[in-house]
Amino acid sequence: MFFLLTLACSKSDNSEAEIEIIEEEIEQIYSCVTYSELLDPQNTNQDDLMQYWYKFVDDVKCTRGGPDYGERNPQPNIFFEYRSVAQIASGVTPDHIAYSTFSGYCNDSFVNVGVLYNEWTEKNLLQRIWIMYHEFGHDVYKYEHSTDPADIMYPASTRGDININDFIEAKDRMFKRSFPGIKYIPCPTDS
Repeated sequence: MFFLLTLACSKSDNSEAEIEIIEEEIEQIYSCVTYSELLDPQNTNQDDLMQYWYKFVDDVKCTRGGPDYGERNPQPNIFFEYRSVAQIASGVTPDHIAYSTFSGYCNDSFVNVGVLYNEWTEKNLLQRIWIMYHEFGHDVYKYEHSTDPADIMYPASTRGDININDFIEAKDRMFKRSFPGIKYIPCPTDS
């Protein structure tokens, strides 16, 4: 009986040793900018929203050849909003994680994006890039929401299962103004 128990234990130990956790590595499609610094938890400061603006500006210049939104918007207002303990305790949750405002998307020389801090910290690094590009899509390009969940301009919170290639394809469609059902936010000066 002792022999069988030992054999069973050693068999169990071997089968556990044979189980490997395999992380799926995908080959990244071409993008003329890299996102590695924003995707590396050791090098990314989650509290620095400006790093996303600088990446967006570089991405537009590189992918489309311009314009230079950094020159057009020399002092963007990109900030965190903090919900109070009472707001959190009430259980009322906002329907967004970030937002742009009329003062931003209807003014070509002003970027105004707010981000809810508590919700931001619950997102992974790739979701954060997606969220910021979404808001810059409103503020800089005046895009309304898309009806396609694969587009950056889709209104719901970013899925957790996206990968870098999903992001690159979506941001390229956004920059090229080539996603289905594209609509623009009407501003008083638009005709």
